[in-house]
Parts: sequence; structure tokens; C-alpha cells
Amino acid sequence: MTWRKTAAISSALLAVLVIYNGLVSVPVALARKGEDGITMLAYRRWLVDPTTAVVDIWRIDGEKSMADVDRNLFKSAEALKDSSFKSVELAYRGRGRFMIDGKAFRQLGEDWHWESVSHLMSVLPENARGMDGEPAFGTWTGGWLGVLSHQIEDHNDLHWQWYMASATGGDPQSRMPDRSPRPSDDY
Repeated sequence: MTWRKTAAISSALLAVLVIYNGLVSVPVALARKGEDGITMLAYRRWLVDPTTAVVDIWRIDGEKSMADVDRNLFKSAEALKDSSFKSVELAYRGRGRFMIDGKAFRQLGEDWHWESVSHLMSVLPENARGMDGEPAFGTWTGGWLGVLSHQIEDHNDLHWQWYMASATGGDPQSRMPDRSPRPSDDY
């Protein structure tokens, strides 16, 4: 085979990969239009896996909050709600951190405009699985205040383990450091 044929075949394969992944990345990019300060990409796992989409954070400006990331994620879910992925991987700079069942991710996209954001934020960690397939966080029962408190902790830990720890030099396997003010011991 001549180098021209090899180059032509390589170019054709590359074009197919770009188009194939464009079916995922373009709708997400259009849904996130106007969202500055967060670089979030969507593509197929390994660029060829038809069953798994990846939502990958590459950059977050320092003034952006977890709520900003949630909004971008929910917009991405809405953009992909008509897709039939078996799972969606949440990644940071190409490294998978969590998996979400495709049906649960689709539900986030369907609920984004009519469900309260606090509800979406609380079910996100419940649907997250580690890369080993095990539940990343528990489900909580009991009084609403106690359940809500645990759900907020899980939500914070999801963000910490997904991208914040790596971006700040922390351990992505750890829980989010407690940042609450402590009363002085001088009393």
C-alpha cells in the first residue's frame, strides 16, 4: 500500500471519528453556549464507545461555583436526553471519576427546566457510581433536615472528587475538607 492510500484511509477514519463524536459534542456545546469560565467537553468514551458518553471538565475559573458546574452538567444532560447511552462518565481532564446510569442522566436532562435545582443536586450523588460500578454515595432516610444535610455533604464530596481535589492538589479519593468556621477555643 502506498503512503497516499495510507494517508487517505487515515484521513477518512479521522473524519469518521470527528463526525461520530460530533453527534455528542456539538449538542452539548450548543446547549452550553454563553457559559464562560468552564471548559466542559462531551465525547464518546475512547472516542468509539457507542454506549458511554463522557462529560469531561478541563478548566474552571476560580470564581466559578459548584452551582455553575451543576448548571453546565444539567444543560449537557438536556442536550443528550434523546440519546440512548447506557452510561455517562464524569471525568476531569480525561480521567473518569464517576459513572451515571444513562437513564438517570436522561432523567436529569428531562427534569432540568421544571424540577427544582435542589432536587436535581440531591439526586445527582445518589445516581453516581464509582468507576468500579459500586455506588459512590449512599441513600438517606429519616427526617428531612438530616437527609438534606447528608445529601448536601454528598453533593459537595461529588464535586470535590470529580474535579476540585485535582484542581487544587488534593486527594480525589478523600472527602471534601470541612470549610465551616470554627468557634474559637478562647471562650
